[in-house]
Amino acid sequence: MKKLKVYLCDLTYDTIILVSDTIPINIGFVGSYLLKNFKDKIDLELFKYPNDVIKNIKDNPPDVIALSNYSWNSNLSEYVASIAKKINPNVIVIQGGTNFPHESELQEVFLRERPSTDFYTLLEGERSCSNIVERIIENDGDKEKIFSKPIDGVVFIHPKTKVFINGKYIDRIKDLDEVPSPYLNGLMDKFFDG
Repeated sequence: MKKLKVYLCDLTYDTIILVSDTIPINIGFVGSYLLKNFKDKIDLELFKYPNDVIKNIKDNPPDVIALSNYSWNSNLSEYVASIAKKINPNVIVIQGGTNFPHESELQEVFLRERPSTDFYTLLEGERSCSNIVERIIENDGDKEKIFSKPIDGVVFIHPKTKVFINGKYIDRIKDLDEVPSPYLNGLMDKFFDG
């Protein structure tokens, strides 16, 4: 299998004002963890600005796009997910973040209202996102196999059966050194843009 092209996005509205003027450390940590686990198996790129990721989706479509989901960017993330699906219907779309219900019934409703999202990671995204990428790599991108059984730390709606699948919760990361620093490995450099 060729390298899996993975885009990680913590998008902010940037038309009139910059809604979130912070460095997207959340996707930096997820990216660092993915690189630690899948070094030579993935090409990884991080995005903060919608127009940058949309241009890259059109010019160089990803195999996987993961988007943060907070109250301030939820609609924007699903919109970009829909663009990614239009450009490449086989793209795997992952969302994660605090703007997600705790009860299973409400999680299912949430996902059904976001048809472009394939998976939602629970709690911290490092391990659960890694579990999804591992499943994709193990199954050479075969969607039948990717969605064949639950993934730990992840909820999703099976694309064919439309059944809500809830993977078991995973242990939270207790030793923070388990996640390499995205500052030290250079992932955050592009966000020192003033």
